[in-house]
Amino acid sequence: MLHFEIEATSNCNIRCLHCPHELISRPSGRMTWATFTTVVDKIRAHLRGEKFSVSFSGMGEPMLNPQIYAFIKHISNDALTAFSSNGSVLTEANVRKLIESGLDTVYVSFNADQPELFAKMTGGLLFDKILGNVKTALETARGSTLKILANISITKANEDRVASTRTLLEGLGIAPVTTSLCHSRGGFLQDETVCDTPPLQTQNWSCDVLKGTLFIDWEGKVLICAHDLSGDYPLGDLMTEPLETILERRMTLLAGKRGLKICESCNDVMRIGDTFPLESRAGGSLRDWMYWLHEPHADPLSEANEAMKWVLQIYQKKNGTDVLVNRLLAIENATHRTLVSEREELASVIRERDELIRERDELIHARNRLANERDGLMRERHDLTIARDALQADQAQRLRDRGDLVQTIDLLQQNLDARDRQFATLHRDYVAMRQNKIWRFANMLVHDLGRVHRFFRRQSAS
Repeated sequence: MLHFEIEATSNCNIRCLHCPHELISRPSGRMTWATFTTVVDKIRAHLRGEKFSVSFSGMGEPMLNPQIYAFIKHISNDALTAFSSNGSVLTEANVRKLIESGLDTVYVSFNADQPELFAKMTGGLLFDKILGNVKTALETARGSTLKILANISITKANEDRVASTRTLLEGLGIAPVTTSLCHSRGGFLQDETVCDTPPLQTQNWSCDVLKGTLFIDWEGKVLICAHDLSGDYPLGDLMTEPLETILERRMTLLAGKRGLKICESCNDVMRIGDTFPLESRAGGSLRDWMYWLHEPHADPLSEANEAMKWVLQIYQKKNGTDVLVNRLLAIENATHRTLVSEREELASVIRERDELIRERDELIHARNRLANERDGLMRERHDLTIARDALQADQAQRLRDRGDLVQTIDLLQQNLDARDRQFATLHRDYVAMRQNKIWRFANMLVHDLGRVHRFFRRQSAS
């Protein structure tokens, strides 16, 4: 799912300790309806009905843009929507508007559990007021689809109060409570009294933010991230270009071997968040390791037995904690190598098994093919047997028919022979009769009488 960070406004009503907002040199303002709809139309044209997610954050307080509710409603059926807020305008009426607009999640930046420290972290916001707004928001959103969550930004000022602040927020019913480790914001935050996160000892600059998020400022321009406060690293302009062109530029940038200058001084954990501190990947990614430091732990050595705790005490007294860490890493690496070897052996066994299975399947296939051929030959033999039997039956019938015909011819011949004999008899009788004097006299008399009769008929007629 593509994720977009759309800057509803670059204006903010507070100055947080860990945010270099005052160093923004690119233009300030808030997004118009025309700009927003143009941006969304470009996104929809590219995704063609596919879901996406949008965070309306950037470098400002999104609720300072009165059109934020219309923005959310316009895309609520197509996208997962969220934004981070300082909570200053999170009133009951505004929360109801957010619910009606279809917003999914609000992350309240809540960085301390003490009024003085809270004011220091937020540049003067009243602790009781923001806490009251959070409680009101939670009550108002109860039973709706809107989630009210919280994030703690960790700096040197509040790092000792992270656990107690988390307890306060969880007591309100907020879960989960997330944390974010302060960083140099692209090199713009260099005050070590605020943020002492050491620089990254790597040239890996393929940032998770750049890979996973497309930042669109309030003017519709696409920058590499929200911390490009000067606007010196544009990827394009959605007011004049299609989204496909900008995504291609990002892919080209990510494929490059050299990082950008702004990235070289950035120590955001997200910059190499998918890196694994241990080769075995035990413990998760670098991001998991960073935030685990500030997770609540009742006993720092809860996973260690008494012998290991004693060993740690000795190493600590000799300032040899780094030696112990190296020892543990060596054990982990050796274990990992053994595991990799065992996995390779297992993979080899699996490959052999798969090969045997493949051979078995081929034999079964060959057997089935031969069985099919055998069945085909048996069907052909059966058909030939039926055809042979039919031919034999036909031949037998023809023989019977021929026998009947011979009998009929014999009978006819017998009849002809009998008639021939009769004719010969009649002929002899006829010849004998013609030779008889009486018959000859009678025949002459008949002839003469016929002549006399014809004469008298002519006389009568005349």
